[in-house]
Amino acid sequence: MAVRKTAANTKIVQAGNPEVIAQYEQAMAELEQIVTRLEQGEQTLEQSLADYERGTQLARQCEQALKEAERRIDALSTADTPDPIQDSTSSAKDFFQ
Repeated sequence: MAVRKTAANTKIVQAGNPEVIAQYEQAMAELEQIVTRLEQGEQTLEQSLADYERGTQLARQCEQALKEAERRIDALSTADTPDPIQDSTSSAKDFFQ
C-alpha cells in the first residue's frame, strides 16, 4: 500500500511527542471499531463505504507512523553500532561495556 505524505501524516509521525503517540493509539482504536462494524455486516452500504474510507485514512496514518518509528530505530541502531573499519582497535569486550 502506497502512503501519500500529507499534513495529517506528518503530524502523526512527529517522533517522541506524547500527543502524537496518543493520536496513533486513538487511530488504532477507531480502526478496530470500524473493522468490527464492517465484519458484523449490519450497516447500510453507504455507512459501510464511509467506514471503509475512514478506515483507509486511519490505516495510512498508522502505517506512516510505524514506518517513521522504524526509521528512528534504524537510525539509533546505526548510531550505536561501531564501524569495524573505522574502529579496528575495538574488541567485542569494548563494544559491550
